[in-house]
Order: sequence, then C-alpha cells, then structure tokens
Amino acid sequence: GLGDVYKRQGLFLLLVLLSAFISCSDKVKTEVKETKLEFETLFVDGLMIGKATEMLLVDSNLLIADRQADSLFHWVNLNKLTSKDVGQIGQGPGEFLHFDNFYHINNNCGFYDRRLRTFNDIIFLKDRILLNKNVRYESIHYRLVPTAFNTFVGIGPYEKGLFHILDIKGTAVDTIGEQPYRDEAERNVPELARAMAYQGKIIISPKGNSLVHAIFMSPIISFYKLSLANIELLKSHVDCYPTYKPELGNNSYASAMSRSNILGFIDVAVTDRYVYALLSGKSTRESGLSAFTGNVIRVYDWNGDLLKIYTCNTDLTALCVSADDSIMYAIGLVEDYELLVANLK
Repeated sequence: GLGDVYKRQGLFLLLVLLSAFISCSDKVKTEVKETKLEFETLFVDGLMIGKATEMLLVDSNLLIADRQADSLFHWVNLNKLTSKDVGQIGQGPGEFLHFDNFYHINNNCGFYDRRLRTFNDIIFLKDRILLNKNVRYESIHYRLVPTAFNTFVGIGPYEKGLFHILDIKGTAVDTIGEQPYRDEAERNVPELARAMAYQGKIIISPKGNSLVHAIFMSPIISFYKLSLANIELLKSHVDCYPTYKPELGNNSYASAMSRSNILGFIDVAVTDRYVYALLSGKSTRESGLSAFTGNVIRVYDWNGDLLKIYTCNTDLTALCVSADDSIMYAIGLVEDYELLVANLK
C-alpha cells in the first residue's frame, strides 16, 4: 500500500523535504523594487469586525465578509462612514448559509454559497441591498466564478482536474488541468488529496476573460487566459511546495499539513490592470496564528509579471482596491481588527 511505498522511499522523501525547506527559506530573487505602504484606520460608525476573509468594493459601497459576525456581511457606506449588517444566516427564503467568495465582472457582482450550492447576485440600491439567489449547482466546489463566456469556473475537491468548467445552468461540462505537484512521486498522490493540500482562491478579472489562482497552503500563484472552452496557463510563480501527508480513508481524503510549511496567499484583489496578492510567507510553527495575516503585497499584471512589492506598516487579512488603482482598503490588526485605507498613487 501507500505506507510501504513511503517506507521504501523514506530516505528520498526526507531529502525532498530538506531541499524544499532550503529552497523556501531562500528569499525569492527579484529585481522588483519594494515600496512601503502606510495604512491609516478608517473610523466607521458601529463597525465591529471579527474575522474578515474578503472584501467587495463597488463605487462607495464596501462589503466585508466576516466569519464571526451574525450576518454574512458588513455593508460600509464610504461616503457617510456608516455601517450595517446584511445577509441573514439561516434556512429561510431570504437567508444564506455560508460565504465562499465574491465575484465582480462586467459591473455585475455577487457571491457563492457552497452550503446552499447557490450563486447569489448582489444589487446595491440607495438604502438597501438585494441578495438574489440565482444559479443552483449539483456538485460542490470550494470557489466558483462566472466568466465572460456564459460559463463558470470552479475549484474544489475534485477526483480529477484542477478547474471545472460549468455551463449557465451550473452543470459541469469540462475538466481542465491537474492539481500541482513537486515531482513524479507527488504526482502519484491522488488528485483529491492534492486538492486538499493546495487549497486557495480563484479570482476573475473585471472583464471576465482572465483568472488568477492563488494558493493559500503554499506560495504559488498562477495566471490564466480564458476562452469559451479552455483555460490557458500564462505564467506560474512557485516559491516552494508544501509538505503534507495524504490520509486516505474509505470515502474521504485529508492531507495533514506540516506546521513548518510556509503559507502562501491570504487574499487577492484585482482591477482591470493589476492583481494585488497578499502574502503570508510565514509558517504556523514559527509565527503561530499571525501566519494567517501578512504585510507583503505582490503586484502583478494579468500576464503574471511581477511589477512591484508593497511592505505594509501593519498585518492584513483582506484587501480590495478601487477600480482606478488609487486607493486600497484592507482589514488589519491594529488593536483589534480595523478597516484601513492607503493611497497607492
């Protein structure tokens, strides 16, 4: 069985782990200049943030997804600096179970709820928000985004493939790519176990024709061009690979992650021109819970070229950027988690 294979290759695995550890601690060599980014707290009436995971910015409307709040979102009016909670959690007709990711494409925005298996439109009105349940899905995905081609792209616990392409009704029509692997030994690990070890986010470009896939479990980020039937890799940046042990049960897969792993991308914000990727770059063994925050933001274009690196004056958990690339909003740890703002120009 797998255990015997690992015993036979024990020495080999050890060597691989050592070399991985060495290559990870070695700073990524780049000619890109680092810029300091100063955030200030934005004081908003009545805003209490628990554990913010993602943000959506539409004009002066800012939605903050908060895992620890009684509702899914804090809705901040950036003109008035007021806040109210929206998105009731529950089983009722106007209620939701879980927030997984936002999307914002061609002036339409919404979010995916993996527990309800629905795609939900977000419509901002003057004094309220409409959250409309839209497409229902047969299968489960970690994250799901719409494209400019009337299709959806998902990542998830798939037995095969890195991406699933779904039609307008939410039915899977194609499978593209495969889960990352360091070498042929890891490639022999079933894809479902690798899907667990390489969890992350996908974010669609505002025009719906490009995609960035940023892995949280390890500093790996990849850029793709979309067409009706294909997802074409343009560029991939791998700082290092994670170390993990696949645990294969009868009906389930898990991957026990090493606490020495350097964590990757916590959140990603996008505009028409740029991709802003918030990096942890820390391990839980060294940094404990602060490994789930980061103060380094790598800025790429949609071809995947690294253009700039920001180092921030505070640790962040989520970020978003105005459409003209002039202002960044973030959630960061000051005394508590607070809403922060920085000028990019």
